Amino acid sequence: MKSLLFAKRKIPTFCLLPFAFCLLIFNFAACGKIGDPLPPIPRAPLVIEELQVVQQGTELILSFPLIRNARATKLQRIEVYRLVESDSDPQGVTLETFSARASLITSIEQIPDKTSTITFRDALDLKSSARNIRYRYSVRLVNQAGQAADFSNYAMIVPLFDLALSPTGLSVAQQERQIDLTWAAPAANESGTAPANVAGYNLYRRSGDAVVRLNVEPLTEPRFTDRNFAFGAEYQYIVRALSLLPGSASLASAIESNESAPLAHTPKDTFPPAAPNPVTLASIGGLVSLFWPLNQEPDVAGYNIYRDESDQTPPQQWVKLNTQLHKTASFRDDRVQVGKEYFYQVTAVDVYGNESARSETKSETVNP
Repeated sequence: MKSLLFAKRKIPTFCLLPFAFCLLIFNFAACGKIGDPLPPIPRAPLVIEELQVVQQGTELILSFPLIRNARATKLQRIEVYRLVESDSDPQGVTLETFSARASLITSIEQIPDKTSTITFRDALDLKSSARNIRYRYSVRLVNQAGQAADFSNYAMIVPLFDLALSPTGLSVAQQERQIDLTWAAPAANESGTAPANVAGYNLYRRSGDAVVRLNVEPLTEPRFTDRNFAFGAEYQYIVRALSLLPGSASLASAIESNESAPLAHTPKDTFPPAAPNPVTLASIGGLVSLFWPLNQEPDVAGYNIYRDESDQTPPQQWVKLNTQLHKTASFRDDRVQVGKEYFYQVTAVDVYGNESARSETKSETVNP
């Protein structure tokens, strides 16, 4: 009976107020806007899947991308393995067989902090190595605890043994608007066989850390004209021969030789601008005024004006009227005497200090 009476008792309203206030605070706190959940940063893969190998000269160059991000496993080293086999052996090899037969040829311990492409160069001895062999490579990552991940994909290549030696005798001839480069073709191959397997060339130019190939298509003659250069820039040129693969006539798949000895060249402008012509004279008010058209060369810095009282005087004895390079294509000579005849010549000077030949000699008698 007491419990029934207790159930029917009313709770005073003032007792519910604190509870309602707490609910109100909770509801307001829950009304703040929550953004969309961010996707987790993916872990960098521990197995390399994009290993590649190419031949350049007497080297086999391996490359693969290494992903580095905030969740990347800390690496101790990258191991590079090589298996040398006959090119007639089956291309499919199990990882167990590769692991048992391959040799560890290097460990890369300088691991970059950022995502980058890792490269490794494996030297070839084309004179003493056997022909018709295939090089099979794989790499694997090793973490800080010394635990090795699985092997990467295989990268395989059968090197070209009849590879031309490097071109020699690279030389340069500087012209005003171009650089002419020539070189001598190799006479033999790296393997010691002859004649040289030469089907073309690639020419490269280094400027600072940048190296660019200058020819769009393979060159079929041992010469090239470089028209895209800047005076005063420091360049280094190298050339590589192109050797065809067996049974192929395509230069697109040809293998480059080792690079030639580099040729350093800094283009210098020793080429004067054209002489200003025609020069026109006029005299009035005891002055002589000279006029000529502006030179079209973009590097012309100004003009020199020369005067003498005889057109027979040797050029080196004429008086130069301007103390500094004259910037405009007109000049007023006020250091003259009325009634006297004067002879004038004008030259153009470029930013490198090259002075043109003298213009045609013009004369004028000073009018009052």
